Amino acid sequence: EFSERRKHVVEFNAKHRFKKRGLAAIPSKFGISFTFRTFNQAGALVMVYIDGSVLVTHGGVEMGQGLHTKMEQVAATALQVPLSLVRVSETSSDKVPNASPTAASASSDMYGMAILDACSALNERLNPYR
Repeated sequence: EFSERRKHVVEFNAKHRFKKRGLAAIPSKFGISFTFRTFNQAGALVMVYIDGSVLVTHGGVEMGQGLHTKMEQVAATALQVPLSLVRVSETSSDKVPNASPTAASASSDMYGMAILDACSALNERLNPYR
């Protein structure tokens, strides 16, 4: 895919005298965000109730960046339920202990994958009843 994209960049640059495009690839030595490996962990608790509603608790802190909304969307998609049935509980260390810092957009990836993992386990258990 890189070589194909590079070809399009070269073609674009040949056609445009003043406007140019570029392409870069940056290797990463560390994990998703933090250089201290223990910080690159996340946990989530997903509960499905008898009425079909879903309560999600994760270790990320919502501070206006839309983290809870993203996590609701992950759970709704993974469990194949309407978004209106999913709610996120406020972060609490008695539900999800040892949470990583909420920083640098890493929380969306880390906690999203933790919720996806929890929902995958629930889907396996719920499949016989669907």
